[in-house]
Amino acid sequence: MKKMIVNCATCDMRSVSEETLQAYEQIVVNAATVLVTPRAKELLNRYNVALNAADVMEVPEGENVRVQQQNGTYQLTGDSAPQAGKMTILMVNGSLTIGGDALEAAQAYQSIQVNGSVLMPKSMAGKLSNLSVNGSTDTYPDGALLLRRNAVIDRTFVLRVREDALYWASRRLVFTDADLNVEKLAAKGVRFASRLAILAESLAEAVAPLLTEDTDILIVPDGTKFANGYAVMDKRFLKKHGTKLYINGDLLVKPEAADVIPEIEYLYVNGQVKIPQDLVDAFEEIDATYNELAIQKPYGKVIEDMVRAAVDTKLLEKYPDGVQVTDCAMVRIAKDVTPELILERLSIADCAKVFCTEEQEAAVSAVSKGVAMIGSMGDMGEDIADLVTGSLRLNPNLKVINAADYVM
Repeated sequence: MKKMIVNCATCDMRSVSEETLQAYEQIVVNAATVLVTPRAKELLNRYNVALNAADVMEVPEGENVRVQQQNGTYQLTGDSAPQAGKMTILMVNGSLTIGGDALEAAQAYQSIQVNGSVLMPKSMAGKLSNLSVNGSTDTYPDGALLLRRNAVIDRTFVLRVREDALYWASRRLVFTDADLNVEKLAAKGVRFASRLAILAESLAEAVAPLLTEDTDILIVPDGTKFANGYAVMDKRFLKKHGTKLYINGDLLVKPEAADVIPEIEYLYVNGQVKIPQDLVDAFEEIDATYNELAIQKPYGKVIEDMVRAAVDTKLLEKYPDGVQVTDCAMVRIAKDVTPELILERLSIADCAKVFCTEEQEAAVSAVSKGVAMIGSMGDMGEDIADLVTGSLRLNPNLKVINAADYVM
């Protein structure tokens, strides 16, 4: 049986020919988005073609439609409008940021398809009927200058600040630098907005008036450092971070940290604390705030910020301490991974889509957080499952195509 398997983010099948379809007994397309015309759609229905896709988009027949593909991070500005008089579809596999001057440019596209995340000004919400998002959508204040998701405002920031500007960070702002010249920021009319602002106690009174009213405030002791991401408490912890720390992520406490814990003056963990049983009592004696205290091992492997990520049995077996997949547009779980292994070793966070079998779906849901869609890849067959694991045997009757974008 001659097969074709296409694994991609976007598959353009508008020009598929009957000759191509006749050449294979079965064609399987695994994609986030598939483009077809009425002619192509009718043709596909007459052959053994399986489409495993989140979106199947039909475009007019005979139109000179241009498909603009962007993989990764893309920013749409006022200068990004498509060519006048030409129907254009923008497809982003990753993250799309729409600038404050880009409303007309965005509306000029026939369609904007995003497999991942979108960030746009608040005033644009509801105005882009041509926008389709498989993932998350967030807004920022109109006219704001965009900072990193977790932005540290230190003394060097003051050197480049714009007068009367509003700065926005999607997650949090950090004001803990003792040398920060807040008076200069105020004199320049600068304002800040975010979900949360972390303020050193001595700076709080001066910084608070610079924040928008909808920004939550957390006051921390002077000398508190900010660590973004996974942190490890070991013998070098105090030398690296000091005795006061805010961790935006999980914390692993190693057995060797027994002498470190009593030295901690302040600790805030915006995540999970993983700790050996014999250190729990000592840890609970210090000034620590955390989301969850768990006795478990750290992740042996972290996969993050990818358009497409794959997880198979070999990967999970290689890392007994577990695998975490985070901030990826599309995740595929190989058919050979058992639900028990998923529950034991896999963690998924902040991903747009996770494709898995029906048997795996409950286990995947249990280990996932912030995932837009979890669903079956369909009846893919053993050959496809092997392909996802990366262990496909060479088969002269099987044509396999792995690509970010593919035109059939």
